[in-house]
Amino acid sequence: MPDSIKSKWGSWAIPPDPVRADEIKETLYADIVVLGAGIAGVSCALRAAQCGANVLVLEKSGSWSGRGGNIGVANSSYMKSCGIENDITEIAREWIKRCGNRCDEKLVWQFLKNSGRAMDWLTDILAQPAYGARPALQGCAYRGETYRENYGSHRFFGGPMEKKGMRAGGADAVFAMYSEAVKLGTRFLFKTPAEQLLKENGRVTGVYARRETGDYLLVIAQRGIILATGDIAGNDEMCEDLAPLANRCAVKLYFPKGVNKGDGHRMGLWAGGSFEDAPFAAMIHPQAFHPSNFCFLYVNQDGSRFMNEDNYIQGRCLAILRERITYAWSIVDSAWREKLPETLRCGGGIAWGQDFEVGEPEFDLAKEEKSFERGIERGLIVTADTPEELAGKMGVPADEFVSTLTRYNTLAVSGYDEDFGKRKEMMIPLEKPPYYGVKIGPALLAVVGGLRVDCQMRVLDDDNMPISGLYAIGNTAGGRYGTDYPMVIHGTSHGTALTFGYLLGEQLGNI
Repeated sequence: MPDSIKSKWGSWAIPPDPVRADEIKETLYADIVVLGAGIAGVSCALRAAQCGANVLVLEKSGSWSGRGGNIGVANSSYMKSCGIENDITEIAREWIKRCGNRCDEKLVWQFLKNSGRAMDWLTDILAQPAYGARPALQGCAYRGETYRENYGSHRFFGGPMEKKGMRAGGADAVFAMYSEAVKLGTRFLFKTPAEQLLKENGRVTGVYARRETGDYLLVIAQRGIILATGDIAGNDEMCEDLAPLANRCAVKLYFPKGVNKGDGHRMGLWAGGSFEDAPFAAMIHPQAFHPSNFCFLYVNQDGSRFMNEDNYIQGRCLAILRERITYAWSIVDSAWREKLPETLRCGGGIAWGQDFEVGEPEFDLAKEEKSFERGIERGLIVTADTPEELAGKMGVPADEFVSTLTRYNTLAVSGYDEDFGKRKEMMIPLEKPPYYGVKIGPALLAVVGGLRVDCQMRVLDDDNMPISGLYAIGNTAGGRYGTDYPMVIHGTSHGTALTFGYLLGEQLGNI
């Protein structure tokens, strides 16, 4: 590795000593070797096996991983049956704009044009009697024009993993694909972390992995090695170098814990791959404290307003992080029960409105009141009869907070937010005691950046040339987002993992 790389980054970038021949206790062979058994790796393994390939999957943890419940795609047969169809040209333009034009447009278009086929494939698998999971679309979405969010986030309910208490969607999706892959002879080696790649004459031909015994295993791949090892969220040193915002979040909610250490990123780098430009985009949602953020007045720990609260979840999180704080306070008054539903007509989305399926009522007052009660019990919501008393309970300067609330109400009555340009319909006075302070803060879900790849998911070097035999998908691959995680459609990190896994499995399986 060049000295410039060693000086540019921390110790994580320094490759380990090569594995010696006498350390290898076993050698296995496969057409395709997949590193990682999350949604990207398992979808790739299954599709390749369906096309007749001999596939072996190495996984660091003790099982496959199906995190989260949202798998976002542009269109699908199920969406069409619901009377919903997105214009992918509009989606693409908005996606690219929100990514600051730093995403790879070729990859964005490849996803948008193929994601429906991948979702239909998954939906058909989950509909089999062995799984019996029904599809549904997430309904909550931001309805303002500036940050508008579109339907396309799929979930699956009634499957065997949900019945065991796992979150609906991701767990059943990966379980079903894993089960089908096993039926086709795919080998899964758990608790067998990959550590280094074998490169011969410019081609990546194999991977060294460590067994539970500590012995090395060498796996030779005839068609390719696929890096699907997840993101770098669990590696603070890598985050500091490549995605520093990730380390400033109040909590890291990546899953499974202890696994997402950037192993595939590093192996790809050591094999000659290159990263997309830093800083990597991060998926940051405001759910570190109370899950409901609302949209009225936010104040920082100085008691002052600092943003336009009429924003989507990424925007709200980034505004808090810009203040160099890990949490802020969302202020509501006792009339929130009447005021909040009205805002959902032209706002809403995650942590503002409620989570619901398309076709269900979008707001359940009893559910929100229970959430409010839990927040008070946990100390995440404080209440007082006066603004001065509320400031004391939030731990912010009373004079500044009272001045801020007074100013906000004055602007709300006037109908014009001359401080931050909030839409008139969202400038709602907070004048009815008691008052509430809701503690809100950013949580990191994933760092969605990585190795540069082309449309065949081949890892690229600094000269934009593909490294023969090496591929990357899921959050190990870069190019999808560039500067931010665009909530044009919820769940596209999983959606791109599914889609590019499916496409790559088909591509390599048919060689």
